Amino acid sequence: MTQLDLDTTTLAAVGADLRAGATTLAGARAGALTAAAAPGVSGDVALSAAVEDLAAAWRSAHESLVGALESLGAGLSEAAEVFAGAERGTVRDLAALLGAAGTVDDA
Repeated sequence: MTQLDLDTTTLAAVGADLRAGATTLAGARAGALTAAAAPGVSGDVALSAAVEDLAAAWRSAHESLVGALESLGAGLSEAAEVFAGAERGTVRDLAALLGAAGTVDDA
């Protein structure tokens, strides 16, 4: 039988870090690149259009990345809780089994 040795503390910490990263990234101003800013800086209409395209592409990628980080972080945190709960249950079950075996032998 194989043993599964998981550090649930590390799983939970990584999950929390990923969720914090998602929060930080979500707070980053996705609209910081605007078409209105480019002509003021460069005076170039073509550059303005390119910056607008870049901003539109970044918004989509930004939302996708934030969602993926949140989902992965939540999944890791949930996995940590499930494995920690299973470990606690296994220890309780083993203790109960050993306790019951001890009372049978005593009888």
